[in-house]
Amino acid sequence: MSDGRLVFTNAHLLDGKGGSTSGASVSVEGDRIAVVSEAALETGEAARVVDLAGKTLMPGLVQCHVHTGFGPTPSGGVSPILGLEASAPFMGMIAASNARTALDCGVTSIIGSSNPGGLDIALKEAMVLGVVEGPRMLACTHEFMTTGEQADGDNRSWFMQIGNKGLVRSMTGADEFRRATREEVGRGCDIVKLSIARGHGSAPAWDVNYLTDAELDAVVSTAHERGALVRAHCPSRIGVIECAQGGVDIIDHADMIDDEGIEAVLAADATVAPSMLWSERFLAFADSWDHSQAPFPISEGFPEKLEQTLERLAAVREDYEYTQKMLPRMQSAGVRLVLGDDYGFPMMPHGDYVSEMEVYVGHGISPADIVVWGTRNGAEAMGMGDDLGTIQAGKLADLIVVDGDPSENISVLRNIEMVVKDGVVVR
Repeated sequence: MSDGRLVFTNAHLLDGKGGSTSGASVSVEGDRIAVVSEAALETGEAARVVDLAGKTLMPGLVQCHVHTGFGPTPSGGVSPILGLEASAPFMGMIAASNARTALDCGVTSIIGSSNPGGLDIALKEAMVLGVVEGPRMLACTHEFMTTGEQADGDNRSWFMQIGNKGLVRSMTGADEFRRATREEVGRGCDIVKLSIARGHGSAPAWDVNYLTDAELDAVVSTAHERGALVRAHCPSRIGVIECAQGGVDIIDHADMIDDEGIEAVLAADATVAPSMLWSERFLAFADSWDHSQAPFPISEGFPEKLEQTLERLAAVREDYEYTQKMLPRMQSAGVRLVLGDDYGFPMMPHGDYVSEMEVYVGHGISPADIVVWGTRNGAEAMGMGDDLGTIQAGKLADLIVVDGDPSENISVLRNIEMVVKDGVVVR
């Protein structure tokens, strides 16, 4: 239930659209914003009044690329297949913990990325029923990919005859992709995840699109008919263009996007989630390796294998430097850019969300623009721009209070003092 009438006064207001106002007041009634004023409001005796004394009031943040079950595991996260690092019950507990962590960090909405065994559906239902406290959520499917593609778990573990492919669901042909979309959206998923090409972060991008036109259309048309969105792991140049033209809603990574890709994304009104923190952390980690030492007993073939490793790392770095160059071009062109990354790996735990924002600032994006990425743009990517993402009368009351001004210094988003979701103070 909502906390009744809640009034914030003396706020430094960031509206989510790039605007700011000092000395503002915001009144919340029930689960919605009732009044936004540049001056003081009549509060009345029944209202709970919070005098912010110049601290920042802004919309709740939206994380748009979330693997809910990624995190610490009893086995240390070792598995030949993503999504099989631990038992399903354990991963459910990790997901619940990650949801609470996100909420404490001011994230009031999340868009799921691929996960095993209906994990997102279970988490979303638990949060709706009040069993778990966390952000509102668009639940994601397995990661759909063509049989035999580089990330298909069978490529590494076929001889084990495991059967369970973790977060991967591989298939061939439009009919299989259509059926999988129907099944998982029917089970409660709100967004379908595709794998379009190899690459991003720790592997160089291949300029391919694994899916045929018919397979891509089968997923997009089936999902959209049922009110679901589609996202794609898409580092390749041609993949960005064909995903945008094919109606994919969220393009993840877009490492090798070019001007033609930018035009296609704009024409389609698609969203891009760059997810560059993973790449930055991986390359920093790789720089610490002693490449003179063999990772396995020295054999006749080792020199060639070491050379291949070094070539791969050089190609990954080249891809990343290209993406750095294109990021400001996407921003200036008006591409809808959003926040979200592969949190949960040991070098980037859930809750470390501000580090991603700092990466983008370091690559030429202003803190004020990053605030818009994390609020209005995220809400629009969810398809909830009419209800979320900006501070306006009539919108849902998802609000955070920050000690400092994130539009000037994005790092102060670590100083969250209050979180309100649907008019309820949850922190």
